[in-house]
Amino acid sequence: MATTNVQKPHCAYYYATTLNSPRHTMYLKSLFLSLFSLVLLCTAALPVAEAAEEEFVEERRLRLWSAQTGNPDLIRSTYLRVHRMEGTEPGSWVYEWSSIGDYFADRGETLAGSGDGAGARDAFLTAAKFYGIARFPAKTLPGQSEAYQKHLKYYRRAGEFFDPPLVVVDIPFDGETIQGYLHLPSGIDKPPLILWNGGIDTWKGDVYNNIQPYIAAGFAVLSFDILGTGENSAWAARADSNHLHSTVLNFMRTHPMVDGRYIAHVGFSFSGYYAARNAITEPGFFAVISACGPVHDGWSVTNRAWEIQEAMSSAVHIDPEATDALDENMLGFSLVRQGLLTGPDSLKTPTLIVNGDLDNLAPVSDLRLLADSGRETDLWIMGGDQHCFGQYRSVVMPKMADWLMKKLEAAKTTATD
Repeated sequence: MATTNVQKPHCAYYYATTLNSPRHTMYLKSLFLSLFSLVLLCTAALPVAEAAEEEFVEERRLRLWSAQTGNPDLIRSTYLRVHRMEGTEPGSWVYEWSSIGDYFADRGETLAGSGDGAGARDAFLTAAKFYGIARFPAKTLPGQSEAYQKHLKYYRRAGEFFDPPLVVVDIPFDGETIQGYLHLPSGIDKPPLILWNGGIDTWKGDVYNNIQPYIAAGFAVLSFDILGTGENSAWAARADSNHLHSTVLNFMRTHPMVDGRYIAHVGFSFSGYYAARNAITEPGFFAVISACGPVHDGWSVTNRAWEIQEAMSSAVHIDPEATDALDENMLGFSLVRQGLLTGPDSLKTPTLIVNGDLDNLAPVSDLRLLADSGRETDLWIMGGDQHCFGQYRSVVMPKMADWLMKKLEAAKTTATD
């Protein structure tokens, strides 16, 4: 299989909708300039591989991993060496991605031994990323559990070179202990905290690139796995599994390294759903960001990509072949069916809703439904982008951090009144 580098100009309109009380809609010309302008964003497409004999993941995954590693050529060339998902020998998914992880893990140790902390950090992060791809989407295949353990090991190894270093937090839950990774900003004593979760296939060690704008803004970030995923896969994900967030929230209230008075929640994809549910049922957050989270129509989608189907069935502990049972179970996640979205007073917490307009997993209808269900909601829709707005993420993430900082300032003002 060969790779063809095609630079296709890609242009898409970026627009957003803001809803407040009194309610009104505004279409933006530019996220950079103000909430009242429209800009045409044009980017060049990443190199596109020729069609493989079998597509193992969606194209958007390769684009996202390329952006996260900063090495699209290595992502593409590794992907083209994969000929089958199962197995642990050359040509298998686990082997090819893990082999690159092994290289960067060894390189990280060499750099650490030579005193190059920044180089070691970056090499270990790259190793963790490739091991994370090797276990994708749900560590259900032979060799994936081993790859996942290496992923965790080298993310923590990279964390030794963070400034300040990564803090592993043990949190009591349901008679057991779960672990969160606490990322701290430099030079700030007891910063406000964000509880951060990815989706069913993006876990606590996959967050480094995404959280940097929030760290730079002065937030601490605690990443942890939602139930049914990562190190918390022993629990099945349920519609009400955001009780985990309430447990973590209450635990972190008294953590000595953060300001437990001001805690927000940011959730992506599956966790975007839990973020929305937290905005309804958990009053302890000063703000919530629900990014690309399905809340009603999205749960009725049945033509999911295989990797999403695999990860979802693993998270809820239902056989992926039992499609009828899985689809019926997912319908129960609808916040409308649960009686939680009943009108404009449903959301009790300031909430930002963000996604691309081409996503069928968390469609625009869900975004607008959620935005219409609160008195203090903001809706940003990325024109021409897909699930979790990977094309615009580097642009939008700092703006999301700015939004959260404004809500923090408002919460502090309210507390002193």
